[in-house]
Amino acid sequence: MGASTGDLVNRAAFRTVSAQDQARLDEIARQTPRQSRQSKGAWADALKAAHPNLSAADAAVIVGVVKRVIARRAAYRTVSAQDRARLDEIARQTPQLPGQSKGAWADALKAAHPDLSAADAAIIVGAVKQDIAKRAAFQTVSAQDQARLDEIAAVTPRLPGQSKGAWADALKAAHPDLSAADAAIIVNAVKQDIAKRTAFQTVSAQDHARLDEIARQTPQLQGQSKGAWADALKAAHPDLSAADAAAIVGAVKRVIARRAAFQTVSAQDQARLDEIARQTPRLPGQSKGAWADALKAAHPDLSASDAAIIVGSVKHNIVKRAAFRTVSAQDQARLDEIARQTPRQSRQSKGAWADALKAAHPDLSAADAATIVGALKDDIAVRAAFRTVSAQDRARLDEIAAVTPRQGRSNAAWADALKAAHPDLSAADAATIVGAAKDEIARRAAFRTVSAQDQARLDELARQTPQLPGQSNAAWADALKAAHPDLSAADAAVIVGAIKQDIAKRAAFRTVSAQDQARLDEIAAATPRQGGSNAAWADALKAAHPDLSAADAATILGTFRDDIARRAAFRTVSAQDQARLDEIKAATPQLPGQSKGAWADALKAAHPDLSAADAAIVVGAVRRDIAVRTAFQTVSAQDQARLDEIARQTPQLPGQSKGAWADALKAAHPDLSAADAAIIVGASKKRIARRAAFKVI
Repeated sequence: MGASTGDLVNRAAFRTVSAQDQARLDEIARQTPRQSRQSKGAWADALKAAHPNLSAADAAVIVGVVKRVIARRAAYRTVSAQDRARLDEIARQTPQLPGQSKGAWADALKAAHPDLSAADAAIIVGAVKQDIAKRAAFQTVSAQDQARLDEIAAVTPRLPGQSKGAWADALKAAHPDLSAADAAIIVNAVKQDIAKRTAFQTVSAQDHARLDEIARQTPQLQGQSKGAWADALKAAHPDLSAADAAAIVGAVKRVIARRAAFQTVSAQDQARLDEIARQTPRLPGQSKGAWADALKAAHPDLSASDAAIIVGSVKHNIVKRAAFRTVSAQDQARLDEIARQTPRQSRQSKGAWADALKAAHPDLSAADAATIVGALKDDIAVRAAFRTVSAQDRARLDEIAAVTPRQGRSNAAWADALKAAHPDLSAADAATIVGAAKDEIARRAAFRTVSAQDQARLDELARQTPQLPGQSNAAWADALKAAHPDLSAADAAVIVGAIKQDIAKRAAFRTVSAQDQARLDEIAAATPRQGGSNAAWADALKAAHPDLSAADAATILGTFRDDIARRAAFRTVSAQDQARLDEIKAATPQLPGQSKGAWADALKAAHPDLSAADAAIVVGAVRRDIAVRTAFQTVSAQDQARLDEIARQTPQLPGQSKGAWADALKAAHPDLSAADAAIIVGASKKRIARRAAFKVI
């Protein structure tokens, strides 16, 4: 067509909004019309002043420019008074020099304040975060990683006249395991720009054939945008995932996942959400975030996921809002005390503050730290300070890393090499070694190995019920379950190449007997959903049916048992037991700043016979989280002596993992139980019980 994406995105035809949104925006424009000789930017500023919750996206639609142009304006980059004071202080210490560009000033700010984020630097210098984030100063990596990336760049240097994208493609071709993040650092680009390139969206030959068939059946129409094509693909293939659709149309998964077509819910859930939206409608000029806050205030049990569907946003954007990160008054007081003892220092980033909190309060969880600093739990949990291991485990992992060093490999490729050299290495340990999240490693093929016997069994199931052309992994799993009713979610996940958790939540894998289904249907009919959230309905079911288990309630609601089991209504005890636990709580109360885990340890020390289940009720935690703590894995003196003798006869070898040691113990002591082996090696019973050596028949 001879036009750029930027030219096209400016055209009204390419910025369509719903009739409801258009009416809302027209009303905002009517209230604050454009003045004579007023520029679009100035008009956008005036709109923001009159409507403080107006988003840059909405303002851009009103004034007829690109969101990016509006988002960089000062009026749309407001921060809290506390953050503003912090940023002003940083700017005062390192002011902009005469003739110094915004980018150069940002580099100088980063040099003087190493923890300064690209977002904060962009606010200070008056630029867009994306423009600052791609600068070399803000893409720093460890000396070891830099050396690895320099070596990759030296092996495949940039050719004369070669664009950054083309160079990244060449790097990927020469180094198949190279991640988009690493490639972006090498070519000095943004990860998002590299990740959307075809070379970095590679899939298996089987998946590629499947996606090609889907694209052939529903091809892109002339003039059809990527988003509209994705919607058409979803309409024709209801089981198509956002990830697969993104791979077909050549977009980023996140962009596709937020589209309405990919946020479908059941008719029952849609009716419930429509009712919530009707009771608390969006006000004129109200942003999506502000509307979500209002919905939460009116419906305290509303989840971030449900709120995101109602307002037409992504869960990730809603869950970080203060209204959706509420904690109990008791927990808030505890977190406030921790924050008071270790306050945020001037120029200290949220991540660095979280590290400081962890250093001062070793039992602080990533979730609590995230609440204090105002970040997401996932962002904090991956930080080194929150992935600490014992000195013994650290020595073992260091030894494994020394035997199989990185040698220029990506995190994922290194993890695979570690697994090949150390077959008993767990995904958690591998993630700690390579510096990645456990989930990222656990989904890799190398860490989803099964025995030869099990693999043969699964291959036979796959042969009997093969994946059909255009069939998604999830739909294939459903077909496998229909053909093989006893198939577990774990086995189905291995066959289709997905994560167990994603398969386990599918309706086909949450079946119950006809008799049980009739019983649960009767319970649901007796206490129907009144428009509240899953959690509120579960509580109502429990109140009406005191003997209802968390598992049964979860089946009725169509959610996970763990989400229900942790609710107070499902942790009820007898009046006699409650009195006993209240007495224990009064005798050993929670200290200021003490975490739930540390409090549980203190309760155990004061009351040696206290069970993990009782301690969890007292401190308000899940039994599983308490049971894995060292204080709750004690055994009698006689049993301890017996286990010590077993450990003495078959000690842990240098570099031997806990799992491998447990296998050796089992080989030497065939009658050893998984529970006893777990105590000896210092692991969870569940982890040991799933090992082949302990599943012999």
